[in-house]
Amino acid sequence: MFPSKLGLFAIIISIFFCVPVESKCSKGCDLALASYYVWPESNLTFISAVMSDQISDILSYNPQIPNQDSVKSDIRINIPFPCDCINGDFFAHVFRYTFRADDIYEKVAGKYYANLTTTEWVQKFNSYDPNRIPDGAQINVTVNCSCGDSSVSKVYGLFMTYPLRPGQSLDSIATETNLTTAVLKSYNPDANFSAGSGLVYIPAKDKNGTYPPLNSSTSGLSVGVIAGIPIAGVVGALLLAVGMYFGFWRKKKVKDTSLSSRSDDQSLQVSRAPGSALEKAKDSTGILTGSSLGLTGLTVDKSVEFSYEELANATNDFSIAYKIGEGGFGAVYYAEL
Repeated sequence: MFPSKLGLFAIIISIFFCVPVESKCSKGCDLALASYYVWPESNLTFISAVMSDQISDILSYNPQIPNQDSVKSDIRINIPFPCDCINGDFFAHVFRYTFRADDIYEKVAGKYYANLTTTEWVQKFNSYDPNRIPDGAQINVTVNCSCGDSSVSKVYGLFMTYPLRPGQSLDSIATETNLTTAVLKSYNPDANFSAGSGLVYIPAKDKNGTYPPLNSSTSGLSVGVIAGIPIAGVVGALLLAVGMYFGFWRKKKVKDTSLSSRSDDQSLQVSRAPGSALEKAKDSTGILTGSSLGLTGLTVDKSVEFSYEELANATNDFSIAYKIGEGGFGAVYYAEL
């Protein structure tokens, strides 16, 4: 039997924060590249805005573009962006996009972000109803990335998130990137390069035209669009454990109350007898005092409550990086308090 209800609850909480969930990454890398397909009517001003990058920085990774006013459509350009470790589970970066009246998730993912993400992946990281997104709302656009893989090679340390397009194949991409098919397959063993959609991760050159070596402390391929599901299982287990605890506690409380009532009745009858301890415990004025009965050092168990400010600070203002799931009562965040 546990020493107290508070002790049992503390054990349940400690189980939640100490469940051994295997981390797939510990930290991200400073740089990744996005292979952005320039669609008609787009320009570098718009692209730099949605990708949160400076035009000058974009031009430094695209020497084939002489200036910002001469970008042709239907070509690919490289966009630098940071590759973060999200919830210790997968590599990605969360961009912020300001929703407009005629936008839909599909248009944002497929056109504005050039299939660097998917409609489903955008919806997963936003709580808005897809059919009721307010004009001007800031939405999260999550783009997967890679920081390399030391088990494959330490030669390549910079990787490009590359959306596949119809008509492409493993051979055509190898020719386009000047890499061997073996290298491409080694970093994308399960990819179908002829699928016409989806993402692959390709070794890329930096702005100096060289392949930077791998920083092994941040190595790891992106897990993909199904990452994060195991965390939901941990949350479910926590809720089940808490529910079982409170069910047990409530049942025990009813039983204890019943026994206490019987004991009180019996004690009351005995204590009222002449010469009993209760009669002797009265002071000179005939009033029963707590000190005369030795009732000192009383303690009351109390649940722990945290203020909104404390929770905001612990989750970096409820950052998407701390979000581990979502249910009927709202979003669930990870934090160390």
